[in-house]
Amino acid sequence: METGGVMFENAGEYLSFLRTLPFDFSAFEAVRNKTRKVVISVGKSAVYMYEKFVSHYPEALSLPVFAVLPQGSECGILKKENVVFSSHPHLTEKSFEAAEKLINFIKINNPENVIVLLSGGSSALIEKSADEKEAVEINENLLKSGLPITEINKKRGEYSLIKNGKLAEMFGSIDWFVFVASDIPFENGEKFVGSMPFFREDLENTHLFKCADSDSLHDALLKLLPENTESFRRFTGSVDELKTLLLMRIEVGAEALLVTGEPLLKINAKNAGTGGRMSHFALMMLPFLKAGMKLFALSSDGIDGNSPFAGAIIEGGLKNIPENEILSALENYNSAALLERYGLTVKSGYTGLNLNDFVIFLKKNRF
Repeated sequence: METGGVMFENAGEYLSFLRTLPFDFSAFEAVRNKTRKVVISVGKSAVYMYEKFVSHYPEALSLPVFAVLPQGSECGILKKENVVFSSHPHLTEKSFEAAEKLINFIKINNPENVIVLLSGGSSALIEKSADEKEAVEINENLLKSGLPITEINKKRGEYSLIKNGKLAEMFGSIDWFVFVASDIPFENGEKFVGSMPFFREDLENTHLFKCADSDSLHDALLKLLPENTESFRRFTGSVDELKTLLLMRIEVGAEALLVTGEPLLKINAKNAGTGGRMSHFALMMLPFLKAGMKLFALSSDGIDGNSPFAGAIIEGGLKNIPENEILSALENYNSAALLERYGLTVKSGYTGLNLNDFVIFLKKNRF
């Protein structure tokens, strides 16, 4: 993957790139000598963050650990008895069970200090509510709302008994040191990751440290792209606005573009098909790509929406998908199913990382 060369032609190359992204755990130095510590790792990046953390601080391997991962994830170096698999993006019975097991882990170990490794996806992975059925219904509506993730997570915190720092508040005698891999591309987005059960600014026993975010992904991608690449960070507009942005830049002759962030996609179909933001966007762009143009639309966590794909890689002039099929798939939010039928999707499985989506546009002389 040399600068300006071919990128991510298969899932293996994509995963290899993601594994190079840096994580900063240096703030742990101030915690290193504290006593009675345990480690809690929750989110789509739970395994990867734990592996990175203990590679920096091998003594942490001896600490009690509890991890909550999305169903279908690999355990990595974590022992199965220390792992609970839960659901994502939907709240299910597993979400409530995982939260109870997490609370029991804290009670049994009775730590003075908790090291939390938190990443995106945690909002669905752990939950505690006075009315579980209502919580599930509210979450389903929020997933389809098209609201910014900060607003979604604020609303989630209103009905939850553990989100918005409430879990840390339950254990006020414990000091919580929360290391966040942020998938929220807004200022101070790290404070909203996973609807933040473990930190709140008014709680003196909680401490927050950002160890990676959307900019980490952006900077690593830029190193692989041509020097004249136009780039846009922390994009949070709609997929339609993203389409307008790219088409405007292509029209004025841009040869290389990079956009990282979290575009919004509001789902208006009652029975939506298979897809997510990236596959939907890629299918929207396909009719506008001419021969010699290439587009990468990928999710860093490897799971785009409700599909089993990371997204899609498309080239202009290669796949002639009938217009009526494109329009039907977009209308029914079935983009991934259609793109897969034409061999345009990327299937990496959970990557172990969750640092937003990205879009790369390249002209032929640049890939």
